Amino acid sequence: MPNPEALGPASLALGNTVNSFGVFLPKLTEVRRSLPGDPSIVKDVRLGQIGAVSVSMGFGAIMSSLSGSPVPVYVSFLMSAVIIGLYEQALRSEP
Repeated sequence: MPNPEALGPASLALGNTVNSFGVFLPKLTEVRRSLPGDPSIVKDVRLGQIGAVSVSMGFGAIMSSLSGSPVPVYVSFLMSAVIIGLYEQALRSEP
């Protein structure tokens, strides 16, 4: 069973992950309204994903190190995967 004291660091990791994607990537509505395969928006999304995952996984690793629990890095990874999947779906959808 996970350590209940990991809830705080895991929550911080979750919030940081969502914030990182909000800062590094274009708005989801902008991506959804673009034409499928538009090279400029695809490049923006890919670069943003790299930056956001780097920051969120780094923060999750730091929080895991400080708390002594792997839960924050798992939360960062899971939330990153969900947001990346959402953006990938938006990139492939018709406007």
